[in-house]
Amino acid sequence: MEVLFLFSMIIGLLLIGVPIAVSLGLSSIIFLLMYSDTSLASVAQSLYQSMAGHYTLLAIPFFVLASSFMSTGGVAKRIIRFAIACVGHLQGGLAIAGVLACMMFAALSGSSPATVVAIGSIVIAAMTQVGYTKEFAAGVICNAGTLGILIPPSIVMVVYASATDVSVGRMFLAGVFPGLLAGLMLMVTIYVFARIRNMPKGEWLGWGEMSSALIDAFWGLMLIAIIMVGIYGIPGVTGAIFTPTEAAAVASIYAFFVAIFVYRDIGPLKSRPWLNDAERPMLSLGFRVIIFALIGFSLHVMASSSAEGAPYPRSIGMPVALGWVVLCALAGWAMFQFQEARGKIGLVLIAVLGVLPAVIAIFMIAPNVYGGVYASAMEATGIAVFAGFMGALIALIVAALVGLFVALPAVIFVFSLNVSSVQARGAGTTYRASLGGAAVSFGKGVGNAVIWFVPSLVHRDTRDTLFDAGKLTITLMFIIANALILKHVLTEEQIPQQIAGAMLEAGFGKIMFLVIVNVILLIGGQFMEPSGLIVIVAPLVFPIAIELGVDPIHLGIIMVVNMEIGMITPPVGLNLFVTSGVAGMPMMAVVRAALPFLLVLFVFLIMITYIPIISTYLPTTFMGPEIITN
Repeated sequence: MEVLFLFSMIIGLLLIGVPIAVSLGLSSIIFLLMYSDTSLASVAQSLYQSMAGHYTLLAIPFFVLASSFMSTGGVAKRIIRFAIACVGHLQGGLAIAGVLACMMFAALSGSSPATVVAIGSIVIAAMTQVGYTKEFAAGVICNAGTLGILIPPSIVMVVYASATDVSVGRMFLAGVFPGLLAGLMLMVTIYVFARIRNMPKGEWLGWGEMSSALIDAFWGLMLIAIIMVGIYGIPGVTGAIFTPTEAAAVASIYAFFVAIFVYRDIGPLKSRPWLNDAERPMLSLGFRVIIFALIGFSLHVMASSSAEGAPYPRSIGMPVALGWVVLCALAGWAMFQFQEARGKIGLVLIAVLGVLPAVIAIFMIAPNVYGGVYASAMEATGIAVFAGFMGALIALIVAALVGLFVALPAVIFVFSLNVSSVQARGAGTTYRASLGGAAVSFGKGVGNAVIWFVPSLVHRDTRDTLFDAGKLTITLMFIIANALILKHVLTEEQIPQQIAGAMLEAGFGKIMFLVIVNVILLIGGQFMEPSGLIVIVAPLVFPIAIELGVDPIHLGIIMVVNMEIGMITPPVGLNLFVTSGVAGMPMMAVVRAALPFLLVLFVFLIMITYIPIISTYLPTTFMGPEIITN
């Protein structure tokens, strides 16, 4: 009876328009006063106890701030350029590029609405200009934008982790494969539609444009590496460098420097380019040689000084690092000096530095992935053909990603040197002049950062970005604070344990429980904001899931995927409203446009729900099984 009263009061307040934070807090306080031996004065203590120890919540304002700087700092247009260079030549290539751009920006923002605004404001207009219907363009971006809360780092994952006391690091790792799989499914669907409807495709812009676009977007995409490498380290090179909360703080500082001092799209250095048009072709070769030399040198120094050891003896760590610098300088010189043979030189560099390590890594990892997925799918379905198909699909995706990430640096290095060496020769400069001029430009960049650092802190663009991030942070934290009071009530009254006992007595198992959770979340997601719904439902279903043997990380990913679908279902789907504003379309038109891709996300939800290894493989492999202590 008490449970019915509590949730009836919450739902009733929400239905009459009371803000979600007030509904949660007021209902919990009234319940405490009516059904427990507590006084009004002890409610504040209950709130304090609920918040105590939730240090992971500190990550939210920093991730929001990093997202704000990345959204306003010109990163989106550079990511879109790179995505178009990669897949724009395919049938329906611009739409596929929109999904790819959303995937990359999602890894920077952690927010679905921010992803829709940043990518949609550019891609939707571009798609309509080349012959796509506005409805199709809006449907693509509306659905692809939902990846903002699934691909790590995700603010919703931080909220789930704080509500259930699980590891944020595990949640981030668990979101990698599902996020990539969802993006791939959307891109394949778009390609099929494009072939059937004969949608437009662009021209192949060449490897030079791809490498140039990637170099341009490099500083923004480096935020992903900073967060993931900082939290998890590099296997065989270094261990974890900082916690997820510290990673969020570092990410916000890095995003500030990139937006203000590197891209210079906001702040006091706006409209003052790093290099003018006359200097760019002459200095780009030396600039890129220095960049790759510094990155490689830093990685080798980290490897040689790591407590976990390195792929080679520590005594030769510094010579290897210096050797890498010399290799970069010689590669740049060879590309510049031997123009006709630069293709052969590039192939040798790619084969030795990229392809060979990638093949070794694939053969070490892919068979284990196939075996794990096959066993999990057989346990869930008992259908050998389906299990074999899923195992092959996931293993293929993993192999492609591993090969890409291992070989990509060498490919980028070679093609960037190829393009810039041609530009340098065309500008009539020498290799020595290009290298020296690039070193001078580095010095100028450091000097500008020092001189303009204090003015940039108080500049109007910085203040506006901080203010916008602060408003969103306050909204989220107020909801979470009141939801934690509800969590305190549920824990004190042992409500989840009562529900779990009733389900076990009724003969409900793991599969039926997950069906019920999906139904609750899909319905709730139509009416509530994701973070608010997570902090209401997670404390309720989490203990039940533990009783039934559901992996808590798997449960978290299921909840996040449901929140994705909720963001594109009326009446309160946030992405629908945002897309409507960006595209200048009525909301119901956006709803109709999003429906075909919504079916893809429903299929994806079924896969995530009943093939848990998609979510649990990475965190279990790299961090071991989750241990519940609270």
